[in-house]
Amino acid sequence: MIGETVSYLNEYEEKVTGKVTDISSDRFDDVKWLVMGDGEIARPHYWSKKKKSYEPVKDKDMDSIYLEVKGRRRYEFIYLNEVLL
Repeated sequence: MIGETVSYLNEYEEKVTGKVTDISSDRFDDVKWLVMGDGEIARPHYWSKKKKSYEPVKDKDMDSIYLEVKGRRRYEFIYLNEVLL
């Protein structure tokens, strides 16, 4: 996900694109975008202090994941669910 170009709606409801520079969370300290297996399962994972490994972010916590996106003029922070497919 980091380094990929994504599209989203800005504050004026205009479709814009930018390059993802970081992934973070309001709930977890360390989040990474990991690809499991043959690439079909790509989703955010958080560092579990209890298990000492990266675990998939549950669907109920997906709203806490956000991306730092470099646009033309500035960096913007958008939630994962704001990315247009």
